[in-house]
Amino acid sequence: MEHELTAMMDYVRVSFKTHDVDLILEKVVHLKKAYMQELESGFYGYIGTFQLDQIKVYYSKPGDSRGILVEMSGKGCRQFETFLKARNKTWFDFFQDCLNLNGKFSRVDIAIDDRKTYFTVPHLLEKVQNGEAISRFRKSDFNGSVSIKDGSNGGTTLYFGSKKSETYLCFYEKNYEQAEKYDIPIEDMDDWNRYELRMKNERAQKAILSLMKTNQFLDIAMQVVNNYIRFADKEEEKPRSKWETSQFWQDFIGDFGRLSLLMNPEEEFYEKTKRWLNNSCAPSMKMVVEADQVLGTNQLSDMVTNAEMTKKQEKMLDVWLGEVKDMVYI
Repeated sequence: MEHELTAMMDYVRVSFKTHDVDLILEKVVHLKKAYMQELESGFYGYIGTFQLDQIKVYYSKPGDSRGILVEMSGKGCRQFETFLKARNKTWFDFFQDCLNLNGKFSRVDIAIDDRKTYFTVPHLLEKVQNGEAISRFRKSDFNGSVSIKDGSNGGTTLYFGSKKSETYLCFYEKNYEQAEKYDIPIEDMDDWNRYELRMKNERAQKAILSLMKTNQFLDIAMQVVNNYIRFADKEEEKPRSKWETSQFWQDFIGDFGRLSLLMNPEEEFYEKTKRWLNNSCAPSMKMVVEADQVLGTNQLSDMVTNAEMTKKQEKMLDVWLGEVKDMVYI
């Protein structure tokens, strides 16, 4: 049976005051350099990158205080879990490896999937518009879509906080997003909400330190949610701070005690590149194949035989053909 309330790491960014890339690759991400692409460019002021698809390690020039930065997007987190699994490790082990080398977390995102759906996101929006959201945030934003054909709801997203602030919450209807992505009728999708907790800088660092003290993942989620938002039922004769918490919110928070950190490893790497090949190159290759069949030529095979792979493509091939266990430092 699928868990009704689960959490996943959805984004990680952590920096180190060192220029020893080999140390970070071996002791933090535990990935062998032989399987990683090196790019002579980076983001955030870094001059170069070692990457394995969406797992990225940026490095700076000697003397630059930026040191080294490890960054994983949501996709990168799923890919990294493949390597954690191969080493029989968890996210807690990764966090400890980072702290052992004085890593400083500058962004940590947690995604909570709610398949029980304690509430609908449109209902939360109504509560906000009715002044029944008690929050440390000054305002919230929202967006949604409506079908022109029949006026049906296309999904609602509700945001709390500023994207520039150290804490930012996002609540949205994941089933609508997935239905649109895979062109599935919404009626064929089960109820599914997602709540994203995004923490930056000092808030992110404190969250990881707190997490490692308790070794309980639910604590970090509860701290963020309880500290920043509460939905209540309006009572005209009382000040807002004294309003009773709505029952649906009590049920939701109450079940946080059963929240577990889910790992969902993905062994598919460079899917974006393969999709590009399929969508952009495959039709042209088919054209040449059909011409070869009619003309009795071997143009396509000659093209492939004479082609030279770039270093990037050679690394990609190594990953596609390699065994996961061979890519990691145990």
